[in-house]
Amino acid sequence: MYDNSLALMAELRAAGVDYRSDTPEEDDNLIDTVRVSWTGRRLPRTTILFRINDRGAHLEALGVIDLMRCPRAAALEGLNELNAAYRWLTFTLDENGQVDCHADVLMVPEVAGLFGMAAMGRMFDILDEVYPRLQGLLP
Repeated sequence: MYDNSLALMAELRAAGVDYRSDTPEEDDNLIDTVRVSWTGRRLPRTTILFRINDRGAHLEALGVIDLMRCPRAAALEGLNELNAAYRWLTFTLDENGQVDCHADVLMVPEVAGLFGMAAMGRMFDILDEVYPRLQGLLP
């Protein structure tokens, strides 16, 4: 397991944040995965996956909302507006109409926990803020 992963998990544990690691500590994987879930004021229970390597982490929240009933052009236009307003995150629409959210953060072990926690908090806050806008795209 990467030092970045261990540092992030130590910070999560110290902050009392429940998480789950899909990677055993003694494993030598190419990518470690740590999961954190949260329910916001508006956002239903959502999980952020940290995909961690030795240089940083890719954060992803998959299936944030299902926009299959929304015309694809309208959904893409709404997501493009969010991408312009929240440039730190990227909102995408998959072929099944699911909205995914992605972010990348550079981390070194000395600050991995701090940077990872900040990135996670920011992503959850933005998802909670924009969820009503995403719901507004539904017919």
